[in-house]
Amino acid sequence: MPDRGTSNDSSGSDKSGDRAEGGIDRRRFIATTAAVGVAGVAGCSESSDGGDTTEPSDDETEEPTEEETTEAETTEEPEPAASGEVTFVHDTHVHGSYGDLEGNVNVATYFQLMNQVADEHEHSIKLGSGDDLASSVLSAQFDGKHITDAFNAGGLEFDTFGNHDFDMGPAVTRDRISDSEFQWVSANVRDTESGDVFGAEQGASRYELVEVGDLTVGLTGIINVAAPTITSMGENTEVPGLADPVSETVSDMQDDGADLVVVMSHVAAQAATELAEQVDGIDAIVGDHAATFSEEPQVVNDTVLSFVGDEYEYIGELTLTVEEGERSDHSLTVHETAAAVEEDGLEPHPEVLEVAQGYEEDLSAQLDTVIGETTVPLDARESVVREEESNLGNYITDALRAQGGTDVAIQNGGGIRTDTLYPEGDVTKRLVYSLLPFGNNLVTVEVSGETLTETMEHSASQNDDGGFLQVSGMSYTVDPDASQGDRLTELTVGGEEVDPEATYTMATNNFTATGGDGYTMLQDAPRIIDANEGQLLSVIVANAVEADGTISPEVEGRISIE
Repeated sequence: MPDRGTSNDSSGSDKSGDRAEGGIDRRRFIATTAAVGVAGVAGCSESSDGGDTTEPSDDETEEPTEEETTEAETTEEPEPAASGEVTFVHDTHVHGSYGDLEGNVNVATYFQLMNQVADEHEHSIKLGSGDDLASSVLSAQFDGKHITDAFNAGGLEFDTFGNHDFDMGPAVTRDRISDSEFQWVSANVRDTESGDVFGAEQGASRYELVEVGDLTVGLTGIINVAAPTITSMGENTEVPGLADPVSETVSDMQDDGADLVVVMSHVAAQAATELAEQVDGIDAIVGDHAATFSEEPQVVNDTVLSFVGDEYEYIGELTLTVEEGERSDHSLTVHETAAAVEEDGLEPHPEVLEVAQGYEEDLSAQLDTVIGETTVPLDARESVVREEESNLGNYITDALRAQGGTDVAIQNGGGIRTDTLYPEGDVTKRLVYSLLPFGNNLVTVEVSGETLTETMEHSASQNDDGGFLQVSGMSYTVDPDASQGDRLTELTVGGEEVDPEATYTMATNNFTATGGDGYTMLQDAPRIIDANEGQLLSVIVANAVEADGTISPEVEGRISIE
């Protein structure tokens, strides 16, 4: 593993501190000795007895002494520019999953391949790209610790934040930073109270400098700018754009001596391309929020962009070559995990496999028990829960409304996962946790009829987005062809038209209640039960199934599409 350099805060201050601690900064030292040499030459014009100086003779001005010439030339000679080669083995983006531990593509075979590729090079660094801690059944049960433990065992060296790394809330993310033996870095996730990078107290940094052979590599990361809207980053965490924080960070890394600058990316490929166009000095961007895959890297504004999908299918091997301070070449090889197992006999990483099997055994003991049965198929398909009424959405919101004792309940379709139509039969706790993996808690609020109408108008404008709402205790009608802002054509609560002046109680989850998916109208709604008091949604629904024993949810006309 390369030697890790200095950890840097978001202000970029005290950049010479670590150099000065070990001695005078080399660049400053050269300038100082050159100045001393000139002063020494000038001093030769004084008389040896300290009397008045006299004009030098022609002989004295024609040629400096050999000693003076050598000293001046030596002190002014610049350091030779660095040359070398570094391979970046990337990336992660595993969504809290281990993959199929019984199959060929999983966390253990992936890390074995990652380490095998890294070991083939004299100088290599193993990188992640975020979205690692969640969302999965394991994440809901273990708050992402199952991932940091596996990554520690596999020897990942650097990672950055993706939006799903905040699905369990900022406190959990900070705990996982503390657990990590690898380094978290981010140029654009900030703590608004300290002004520092998020998680600085737990060990995260804005960037890192790594000495790799004769080269200094600067590493940072980026998150998608929509993250505060689509996950639970907390009120004291912000993402102040993309180009400006990255430009500042790149400049700081270069000032600190970086010969190469690499950005671990959790933004979509198009956004990464635009970033490369806008910011000079980035040598490579690796990773992608939208799971783009390409066997050939793009080059934009002299920035190499490498995208190898998500989860455990592929590993990128990106090599950058530097000659005399300038990047002169690059190459990318994409490795397929399944092929490495099937064709090359790749074995699972033993320590990673042991960690993963241990967590899976714990999970099975807790979740693989039947808690009820359904007499009808349960519809969790994205095309349904994000666009129209779902019988499963009805059951979930009914459970939330009953638990909260409220007039109505809402659940964002994007919070119902798996994209599967489940047949009638047994319902296990594992199934419920798979459907509701985000670790969100129940929140109940008071809203006016006007705010409720605004909320449902926002849902009507979401189309197939994750913000489309499943509901309980009310019905609404959507005209998708109408102008945005006029798509809600009817809204009733308990069969009665909504009164703008009336007050209604609402059950939802903490993500939506704090403005997630754009529901900002709920942020300041008075709380009856806040997130610290509310139960986990998956627990509420699992308890409801267990209490009912047999469930038969139906589509009832709660949501009508004109």
